[in-house]
Amino acid sequence: MTGETGFVGRRLAARLEALGMEIVGFSRSTGGDLLTGDLPLEGAGHVFHLGALSFVPDSWTDPANYHLVNTHGTVRVLDQCRRAGVPMTFISTFVYGAGAPVPVSEDFPPSPANPYAWSKLAAEDACRFFAGNFGMDVTVLRLFNAYGPGQKDSFLIPTIARQAVDPSVKEIVVADLAPRRDFVHVDDVVEAMISTIGMSGGGTYNVGSGRSYSIGDVIAACLKAAGTSKPYSDRGERRENEVMDVIADISALTAATDWRPQIGFEQGMKSVIEAQAIC
Repeated sequence: MTGETGFVGRRLAARLEALGMEIVGFSRSTGGDLLTGDLPLEGAGHVFHLGALSFVPDSWTDPANYHLVNTHGTVRVLDQCRRAGVPMTFISTFVYGAGAPVPVSEDFPPSPANPYAWSKLAAEDACRFFAGNFGMDVTVLRLFNAYGPGQKDSFLIPTIARQAVDPSVKEIVVADLAPRRDFVHVDDVVEAMISTIGMSGGGTYNVGSGRSYSIGDVIAACLKAAGTSKPYSDRGERRENEVMDVIADISALTAATDWRPQIGFEQGMKSVIEAQAIC
């Protein structure tokens, strides 16, 4: 597994170990380098490739490096899996852009809204090339807005949760209240990933909750979970190429694997608030 020390990777590794599987990791934090290193694939039965540069705002200031790590790094992982004869699951992202229908299915033409999504789409193309030309079993999962305990503080939901539980914060402030997102809990993401083990031929699938919620909905759910009430506002900051509403059509993955999200929105936000309270 690449990226096993990241937000989703840690959760996936713990779940796989609980299922009795042996995990071998490869990440920057433990000395691994997607651009130069060799994956420890001897005896491997499946590779989950999560390793990537992933913070969208940073991708606008360093698009070339995002493309290098996320795209060429994925090509190197694919080639090593090809030579070792190991199937792979690649973790991608929302690649559809502002013109996407709601909900959006996998056959809608991609139009990446930021350099991070562009680098992931290019990596997806590499996955499909290796699958089509080398006969590899490669599954692409397009994660929508994954959240849950353990996510970095720089992301939206941890930022809201931190303000909700902090008694010194009298008003919750975010950049923009307008966008709506398909928020999917990290544990549901993990189960979606596990469902791809043994999937013959692979394919490309959305992973989301199948519903969208506003930023105000997130704040309200966090405040409810925290048992408090605070006013909230935004700074009126609209991100470049902002997508205003997002819902994943998840019917394809459900049909292929029987996977369905199990963690409701309020239940998921409660898990984030509880994690903040422990911190």
